Amino acid sequence: MSIITNKHILVVGEETTQISKIEAALITYGAIITCSTCEQTDVDKIKADDIDLILLNHLHDGVHCRNMLDVLRGTSSLKSIPVFALVEDDQKHIGDTLMLGAADYIVPGEDVHQVVEKMKVMFGDTTNIGSEPAIDLTLSPISTKGAGIRVFVVEDDSLLGNLLAIKFEKSDVPFEISVDGIDLVTKLKAFKPQIVILDLMLPGKDGFELMQEIRNDPETATLPIIIFSNRDSSDDRKRAEELGAKGFYVKAMTDLSELMQTIERFARR
Repeated sequence: MSIITNKHILVVGEETTQISKIEAALITYGAIITCSTCEQTDVDKIKADDIDLILLNHLHDGVHCRNMLDVLRGTSSLKSIPVFALVEDDQKHIGDTLMLGAADYIVPGEDVHQVVEKMKVMFGDTTNIGSEPAIDLTLSPISTKGAGIRVFVVEDDSLLGNLLAIKFEKSDVPFEISVDGIDLVTKLKAFKPQIVILDLMLPGKDGFELMQEIRNDPETATLPIIIFSNRDSSDDRKRAEELGAKGFYVKAMTDLSELMQTIERFARR
């Protein structure tokens, strides 16, 4: 039995030879396939079909597909469902797709076996990784063992939170994750981290409000804060700098290795 067995996978968009091959491979592993169009895919359908993963043909970058991704990422109960998007093999299309909330991407002609292996990784199987996902799980642990580094993460995307947790656990890094930043300063005082990883787009208070709260309390005022978000305007970067952020990383453009290297630098201080 595979980790994909009995997983409900929704295939959205135009059927192509590549998509058909991926479907066939998933079926051999026991996945349950449902097909739809971007126009027909909504919250009710995803919930009714108990979808575990979405495979999206996003080659044509249609407005209906963009709207579908926006709705998916804007619905808290569905945010953890990973989306694999088939896109043109260039940095602009890949970056745009990840910015829209896709967990990983597939390019035309990519080996079907590699695609299936990446999906297995997304479901938690890291034993036979055939290629690197957009968010890499396979890099060597960072060298923080014994360094005393403690990391507090504020991140409402449960999928990304799980990936970070895997990274920290492999590296023996004590960590805590908050999905909304509620009572953040109190939690920071209790956990006593050496660094905070902070998303800007959060339910309730946004990341800048939380940064201000951290800076206003004498016990947490000097904590190093790293921004890890898909917001990337010049105003966002300026405000983060004014509030003392030690780094600013855009999720869609950042491999987790870069984030982990930054944490390692703090561990060495």
